[in-house]
Formats: sequence, structure tokens, C-alpha cells
Amino acid sequence: MINNFDIVRLLLSIFVYFAHWNILTAQNISNNLFHLSGYAVDSFFIVSGFLIFWSYNNNQNKKVFYIKRFFRIFPLYGFLILIQTIFFIIYSNGSVMEIVKYFSSNILFLNFISYSVGDIFIQLPINAINGSLWTLKNEVIFYLLVPLFFKSYQRYGYHFLISIYLLSVIYMFGVDYFQLNKLLVQFPAQLRLFLSGIVFYLLFDKLNTKNMNRMSIISVILIIVFYEDNIFRYALYPFALGFLVIYLVYFTRTIKISFDFSYSFYILHFPVIQLVLFFDINPSNQIISFISIFTVILILSYFSEKYIEKKFIKLGKNIISRKKNDSN
Repeated sequence: MINNFDIVRLLLSIFVYFAHWNILTAQNISNNLFHLSGYAVDSFFIVSGFLIFWSYNNNQNKKVFYIKRFFRIFPLYGFLILIQTIFFIIYSNGSVMEIVKYFSSNILFLNFISYSVGDIFIQLPINAINGSLWTLKNEVIFYLLVPLFFKSYQRYGYHFLISIYLLSVIYMFGVDYFQLNKLLVQFPAQLRLFLSGIVFYLLFDKLNTKNMNRMSIISVILIIVFYEDNIFRYALYPFALGFLVIYLVYFTRTIKISFDFSYSFYILHFPVIQLVLFFDINPSNQIISFISIFTVILILSYFSEKYIEKKFIKLGKNIISRKKNDSN
């Protein structure tokens, strides 16, 4: 199906950059463009639910599915964790055990255990080298659950998806009740967003341009008016945002791009900003700072996709092909 997934994911990554640059460089710009990271990250989870369920539906071989996911996500991630660890070895005042703890926890996507080493970033607004990586843990857990969810859906239908969705919503209210705010951005809170994407995939054939035009407008109004209301944000917001995301992907003019470095851009932008601040080379002029850092990230993302992402995706496909040939 012709779609705008590539351009939408790139724009979502850029919106996250807008917000993180604003926060990390302490610009305090009030323009809404610099405060959309929450919506952007939530949209990423919805897109993942749609695409990953679609991928597994097309080929329900678990080994093939996990090989594809591994070579899509881990090589660049692992390389980045290694580079960040080397940075800490050279510049931090942390102990060997702290560095080992950082590497071992982060390479396993357990970023919350150790997000920095020593007090190297203590003078910066956020004491972490890469505050964007927490989302990948949620992605990986979802990947592990997809085969189970798919089989359960085949057996129990929408009753299963609704039950899991309600459990995710109940978790949100429970965490909120006990004021454990940090857990609001941890799994299984994001499960309701993934499930929203799955439902849009399953019901996609029933969607049409007229209804999507109407629902996208209604969704924008609901999000603007009721986002601060917990009942709406926890229970209904995933589908309101989902309507908007799917509308942009399938029911607007198609914009084809010949690259897809949204993943590279997303996981590289935070450490680039932090290192610019750490080495005190951030331009004092807002516009120059924004554009120069953005350009550096763009260039790094382009080469990361070309020489790391694409190479390992191809390697994964070759491994899958060899397995198929061996089985024949």
C-alpha cells in the first residue's frame, strides 16, 4: 500500500529534536513546535503497532520475525552504546564498576538502571547522555509480545485486544493514583498506544477518506481540549492520536523520499546536543545553534543509515535467505 510512513517518521523525529534542543540548551522557547515531543513519541508507538503487526501477519515465522527486528534495531543501537561508553571511559570521573554497569545495562536496553556515569553532565539541564533511549526498551518488549498477541487475537478476536488495552489503562490510573509519575512512561503504559496501532491495521479496510477527514479534525479538537484530563489521556487519547497518524500516512498526498534515517536521527540527536554542550561549543545565537546542531545530526544520520542500518538489514535478509535454502 502506498503510504507516507517514511516521511511521517522523519517528521516525528524532527519534532522530538525541536523539543530536546529547546530543553537541553535552555532556550525556553514557548512556540508549540518546540513542545510536541510527547505527541511525537506516542505517535511512534502507534506506528510501530501498525507496522509490526502487519509485518508479522505477512510472515508468521518467529525466527524470521526476530532476525528482522534484531538487525533493524540493534546494530546501530549497540554501536551507539559502545561509543557512549568509550566517551565515559575517557571523560568521566566514574569508577570502572560504574562504567561496566552503564554498558551492561544499556546494551540490554535497561537504560533506567544507568543513564550516565559519575557527575559528568551534572551541570547540564538533564544528567544523561541519551535521554531518548528509554523508548527502545518499550519497543523491544512489544516485539517479544507480538507473536503471542497475534496468536491470541486469532483465537479470541477483539476481546483479547480490548482486555489488554483495558489492563494498560488500569495500570495508568493505578500509577497516577499512587503518584508514581516516572512509571507513566514505562511499559505497560505504552501498550495501549501499540494496541491502537494494531486496531487501525486490523480495521484499515473499513476506513475511507470522507470519514478520516472528519475524524482527524475531531481528533485534533479532542486532543487540544481534553489532553489535560486523565480519563481522556489514559483511555481515549491513543485512538484520537491514532486517527490523526493514520490520516497523515494514508489519506493525504503521498510524499516519496529515497531515504529513511528517522531511527538514526532519533537515537543520535540527544547525545549530539549533550556533547555540544559538554564541550561548550554551542553557538550563542539561537538560530545558528539550532541549524548547526540539526545539520550535524542530519549528516550523521545519513551516514549511519547508509553504512550501518542498511548494511545490517541486508545481512539479516541474507541470513534469512540462507536459512530458507538450508531448509529446502
